[in-house]
Amino acid sequence: MAVTVIVEDGSVVANANSYVTIATVTEWALTNPHDSTWAALTDAQKNGYAVMACRVLNEQMAWDGWQTDADQSLDLPRSGMTDKNGNAIDSDEIPTAVQNAQCELARLLAIGDRTADNDMAGFKEIGVGSIKLVADKSDRPAVMADAVWNMISPFGSKAISKGISRVIRI
Repeated sequence: MAVTVIVEDGSVVANANSYVTIATVTEWALTNPHDSTWAALTDAQKNGYAVMACRVLNEQMAWDGWQTDADQSLDLPRSGMTDKNGNAIDSDEIPTAVQNAQCELARLLAIGDRTADNDMAGFKEIGVGSIKLVADKSDRPAVMADAVWNMISPFGSKAISKGISRVIRI
């Protein structure tokens, strides 16, 4: 079954699953001269990557502020958010930087599944005869690319992960 993109425009759209349209992602992707992957995708694939990118953003982020409606489908829009300059963001606004981050993440997910488990998990090295392969734990790209994180970092923090505690000063 094909995924339909339902865009959250800041008005708390029922069943929303994206902060951007496919046209917006396509326009963003075409500005990257080093990658032609997005242009070769079918509409169904583009829809899937856009929705997945939105889901990953919401899973990976602990957004500042609070949801404007307890029943909204996505984490945004929010009240109590500020931009990188400390300016208040309207509670019915999806920040452009968040939209850009979703576009970039959708483009990157189309290139490769950044969310997949490492195929070398559990192996330090593999050898057959005189051939030996040593696993590099840092060879996997992060789910949230630095370029994506840099766009959205003013709006919250990375979601808590195992072994890390969030400090809140009162």
